[in-house]
Amino acid sequence: MFELFRDNQSAVDEFLRTRTRWLPARISLAIMAWFGFVNLYMVRINLSVAIVAMVKRNTTGGVAVACESQLQESVSVFLHNADNETSDYVLPKGAYQLSTAIPTTPNEEGELLWDETTQGLVLGAFFYGYALTQVAGGRMAELYGTKLVFGLCILAGGICAILSPVMARAHYGALIALRVVQGMLQGPSWPSMHACIARWIPPIERPRFIAIVYLASTLSSAMTLPLCGVIIDNHGWASQFYVMGALSLLWCCVWFAFMYDSPDEHPRISDDELKYIETALRESGTNTNRPRRIPWREVFTNLPVWAILSACAGTGWGISLLFAQLPTYMKNVLGFSIRSNGAISAVPFLCRYIGGITWSSLSAWLITRKYISLRTSRRVFGAISLWGPAVMILGVSFAGCNAKLAITLLCLALFLNGATTTSVLVNHTDIAPNFAGTLLGLDNTVGSIMAFVVPIVTGVMTDGQQSLEAWQRVFWSCVPMYGVMAIFFLIFVSTDVQPWNDFGNSIKSSSSSSASKKDTSSG
Repeated sequence: MFELFRDNQSAVDEFLRTRTRWLPARISLAIMAWFGFVNLYMVRINLSVAIVAMVKRNTTGGVAVACESQLQESVSVFLHNADNETSDYVLPKGAYQLSTAIPTTPNEEGELLWDETTQGLVLGAFFYGYALTQVAGGRMAELYGTKLVFGLCILAGGICAILSPVMARAHYGALIALRVVQGMLQGPSWPSMHACIARWIPPIERPRFIAIVYLASTLSSAMTLPLCGVIIDNHGWASQFYVMGALSLLWCCVWFAFMYDSPDEHPRISDDELKYIETALRESGTNTNRPRRIPWREVFTNLPVWAILSACAGTGWGISLLFAQLPTYMKNVLGFSIRSNGAISAVPFLCRYIGGITWSSLSAWLITRKYISLRTSRRVFGAISLWGPAVMILGVSFAGCNAKLAITLLCLALFLNGATTTSVLVNHTDIAPNFAGTLLGLDNTVGSIMAFVVPIVTGVMTDGQQSLEAWQRVFWSCVPMYGVMAIFFLIFVSTDVQPWNDFGNSIKSSSSSSASKKDTSSG
């Protein structure tokens, strides 16, 4: 089948050229990458919902004890039942277990006997491996292209998802090992795409590209969590791993067939679009050559780089807590059923996606009209993305049993954090576009460390006592992480291309000669 496709590649390209003239090549890239990030996160976060159904519920905690004074005053706890209908349940006075008043279905009780600490290890295992391959992944994409690196990331994720149920039933250690491998193989994903946008997307369009494409990961959470809930409720927890894995494998077929690493390699790009992209990239300091070596000493002694890393540490702590632990909090503390858990847990992540598009569009509007400078934009939206969630999550810690208020504050926290698309996430391409993949690899390494520490810390804080007080301490941990790291970022952030950006650029890209030909023909 693949031989047949290769033999007819020219015919396919010509067919698509005549029917997609209205679609710019960078938009088709964005569409493919968007679906890639959706699949990337489907196989990463589905475990967060599945584990609620995989594991037998801990009924020794003191959730209802924490709420007992409110319950004795007949305060209603807002819940969603299995039919997804809104209703108010009032627990009887003196009730000590919230689970006694929550209607459950057979599928909600799992088959695995894992305590909270074990669950934390399983949920964090992905990031043990994920942290190891970030920098190498960005570097590989800079040298060998995003098509290969990003495509293999999604392929590996699909295969690991399909194998997950077998490993989980064998032993939790086997699943941990598989998740570590999955993390290692998917680690290069974000850095590889950063290397791609540095060569494909004009600087003024990058924040919006990142908001729409990269935060498809967030939108994926909004879609995956309720989808997992429905699949698990109807077919059991193992089935959702098979569905997510199959979708990833299907995407790979399209990606490897139609993705190109640079505009000048694309057979269907128009001359006008190619000229527009190349002009914008030259003005931003992006080199058409591939950097042979990385100036590590200059990178690690550069304050703007450390500003990005500090902001990522703060964001990574908060986002990791919500990605991995929100479904557990929804069920064990707020009392949502499996079916409604996925749907309700998804809403804050949908707000982050909307926030990303909103803030990036506002930033572009302000910059193009010269109301603010580029550096001011990075500072203003950086503060919004870090301090905003800190305040909202602090509010969640005091929301108590008021589920409506807790969900509202979580939605606002992630909506505000969406401003990271036009501040922290895009700043690598400002200061060193030629090393954008490597820098994001460093960035994500820091975020990954936060991601595998957070589930363990949460497991220790809540072990055997799924109470409001325990979760309050968990939420409090986000506030100093967000707040302090934001201060460092605001002081040292820069938008100037650093002197070491052109260090060691001596490997010619394979397509540089064809680029000059196209440029000549279009002139």
